[in-house]
Amino acid sequence: MPDTGPDAPASPATGRRVIRWQAAVALPLALVGFLVVIQIRNVWEIKRTLRIPSTQLEELGFVLREQERRRSALEAQIADLRSRLADYEKAAAEGRTAAVLANRQLQDMRALAGLTPLEGPGVVVILNDSTRPPRPGEDPNKTILHYSDIAAVVAELWASGAEVVAVNGERIVSSTGINCVGTTILCNTKRMAPPFVISAIGDPTHLQGYLRRPGGAVDLLSSFDFPVRLTPYPRVEVPPYRGTFRFEHAGASEKE
Repeated sequence: MPDTGPDAPASPATGRRVIRWQAAVALPLALVGFLVVIQIRNVWEIKRTLRIPSTQLEELGFVLREQERRRSALEAQIADLRSRLADYEKAAAEGRTAAVLANRQLQDMRALAGLTPLEGPGVVVILNDSTRPPRPGEDPNKTILHYSDIAAVVAELWASGAEVVAVNGERIVSSTGINCVGTTILCNTKRMAPPFVISAIGDPTHLQGYLRRPGGAVDLLSSFDFPVRLTPYPRVEVPPYRGTFRFEHAGASEKE
């Protein structure tokens, strides 16, 4: 009977099982150890190649994250500035539009006040003293034009729809007076002599038809042998008013 006590020697079969178990455990441990060594060498190789300590890599990571944060903040600021710029451009465009409208209204008011030269279709009326010599005993003043003759033609031009009128280059405005001193005719305080060239801008057909009507100023002047030439034109130029506007008693009212 074999000895089976604690001090009995191990059987050959038992020894072979122990050796197999030790080999099974040692091989994985050796493989793990080999992988650890390889990993450590790889880390050392990376550090050696980069020449950057691990602590510095952590710092660089922090700096990178901080730069990303700042970049995001700058992008937000850029978006805000672009939005403001769009608002400013819109306001500027609206301001330019308002300025254009204001300038257009100003030009219209200047034109109505007679301060700008104008052109357009219209008529030109040329009046001259009578070519007929005075009859014996006839007043010579009856053969020369008077300020009332000029004023009558101008009034009929306004009545026929003329928009702008000038006499011998003097623009007729609201304060214009046509009068005389002796035999000298004055318009805007400027002395004038025949021939009197009256320029008017408006519908040529309407202006001409109204002035040629029977019993009108042109018809009466022609009947007394005063030369009258009435010509329509597709383009008539009228100069601006060059005088001054003075109000001694009138002033702007706050009421509309």
